[in-house]
Amino acid sequence: MMKINPISSATVNKAAYEKTKVKDDSFQKSFEKAKESKDDKKLMDACRQFETVFVNMMMKNMRNTIQEDGIIKKSYGREIFEGMLDEKLAEESSKGQGIGLAKNMYEQLSKYKK
Repeated sequence: MMKINPISSATVNKAAYEKTKVKDDSFQKSFEKAKESKDDKKLMDACRQFETVFVNMMMKNMRNTIQEDGIIKKSYGREIFEGMLDEKLAEESSKGQGIGLAKNMYEQLSKYKK
């Protein structure tokens, strides 16, 4: 007998979108605060936040291109695990050098904070 999952895929996708939207809003707020206070550290933190969101979205979209005929069947639990894994990998990748997006953004945005 097949179990029916009470939470649909559309609900999960909407929740993921809302979570990303919240992070995007927090980047904008962080940038505005850094611009107002002219604080270099806050500006770099805001750029790293943006890089984290960007890498997370990139990983999520790359994962969507994978064919699902693998060893482990696609399930709600697996979707949650993969989403959390992508988020954590994105956070860790933006620390230190990251992929370079935060550094380039910082260089460009620091011109406008003065």
